[in-house]
Amino acid sequence: MLRSLYDGVSGLRNTQVRMDVIGNNIANVNTVGFKSGRVTFKESFAQLMQSATQARGGQGGANAMQIGLGMQIGSIDQVLTQGATESTGRNTDVAINGNSFFVVRKGNDTMYTRAGNFQLDDAGNLVSQGSSGIVQGQMYIDGIAQGGVTDIQLPFGQKVPARATGNSSMTGNLNASAPVFTGTFTSAADRALPENEKAWAETQTVVYDSQGAKHDVKIQMWKTGDNEWNWRLDPMTSAITQTTTTDTATPPTPFTLPTVPAGYEIDPANVTVVGNSGKVYSSPGDWTFTAGSPPKITFAGGMPASTGLQISYAMTPTTPAAGVNSGVLTFDAQGILSTEDPFKVDFAVQGGEPLQINVKFGGDVNGLTQFAASSSTASLGGQDGYGSGLLQNFAIDRTGFITGYFSNGTTSTLARMVLADFRNPGGMTRAGDNMYQASEVSGEAMIGFAGESASSQLTSQALEMSNVDLAQEFTNMIVAQRAFQANGKVVTTSDEILQELLNIKR
Repeated sequence: MLRSLYDGVSGLRNTQVRMDVIGNNIANVNTVGFKSGRVTFKESFAQLMQSATQARGGQGGANAMQIGLGMQIGSIDQVLTQGATESTGRNTDVAINGNSFFVVRKGNDTMYTRAGNFQLDDAGNLVSQGSSGIVQGQMYIDGIAQGGVTDIQLPFGQKVPARATGNSSMTGNLNASAPVFTGTFTSAADRALPENEKAWAETQTVVYDSQGAKHDVKIQMWKTGDNEWNWRLDPMTSAITQTTTTDTATPPTPFTLPTVPAGYEIDPANVTVVGNSGKVYSSPGDWTFTAGSPPKITFAGGMPASTGLQISYAMTPTTPAAGVNSGVLTFDAQGILSTEDPFKVDFAVQGGEPLQINVKFGGDVNGLTQFAASSSTASLGGQDGYGSGLLQNFAIDRTGFITGYFSNGTTSTLARMVLADFRNPGGMTRAGDNMYQASEVSGEAMIGFAGESASSQLTSQALEMSNVDLAQEFTNMIVAQRAFQANGKVVTTSDEILQELLNIKR
């Protein structure tokens, strides 16, 4: 008599568990990356009333007789289907398309999450909102991967060191119909002669030294034969300008220049002294140069008092090798450069390492050519140096690379997010705060990168929404409610039968 009563109680108790799961699903319908749950039931124990008997002695067999003793929870599963993706416009938001998980360190514990609503803390760590766990990945320095998996920390507010220019390239055209240059190319007057108007060309670009200072590099070219042009580095291309002010009628004597690095020199012919009025002071009448370490300039008397003087000079190799700072450009019959690349530019700078730049003139139609067309001012570009800068912004691509955008106009890979896959992700343990932990049933995490060992891909500036289906949950709620009512009716009916039994005694 009491069996049906306890059957109904088990139905009530376990149906309430199903309602708890449904309620939790509905409560988290707007939780980022939430995965819904479901409850399955199984039959409980059965009481054996009569064992099964075999057919024997001319009599047929009989099935066993059993009475079930209610039901119990079979499983509470995690439904790990993909949630919808919502665009947010925040560059710290990332959604996973696939079955992988983000890896997060929280203290000494490694956690996993589908919620990509990250943010930056005061130390530049990329952290998971709500849990303060630090997102894990591989860090990069100067675009080179550093070691294994660690905290992702972005260097906001930190200076990025300058990079000296090491390579540059030149494009353009030199007029094949131009006359051979007849001047000496040592004065603007020679280059301005009408008959030489198209027989020479100059190009200029900016390069950077090891301290991030800019330098204007000018290369001069002039025609010396039918398919031949000479080139050289403008002697004053690396000019260093210093200012001194005379406070008496006689300027300071001597004026000391910075020490010249070993292997370099200052050519007196390329030293200029200009007053603040624009007057050029000549040598040796107004001043004389003395080589040494450091070199000195001695001024003559008679200059006006309180005159600001700008002294410009360049430091070039003492004995430059062939093809350094000057050379010959040879073209074939089709106007394609046939001289071997690259050429080299070499000069010293004040306070930094000497600049030694490989200049590629090109060996095809996209490089420097000699066609029967007007000479175009060749473009010296594609240089790989830059000044120091600060990280201003970043972006995350679909494979997890985090690219930084710096105030000096450069970009660089800062880090790459890692993802975790599991053989049985449904076996992971919920740890709260949208976090999961690995368990013996889920297996060990398999760490990899999106698009490589991890089959998932990322969507930046977006979040994965909850995968809760409200229509399904409301339907499940109705079913659970009716099941609860039915089991309640079993309990009340059993109670009424027991009451009738008690009434027999009266």
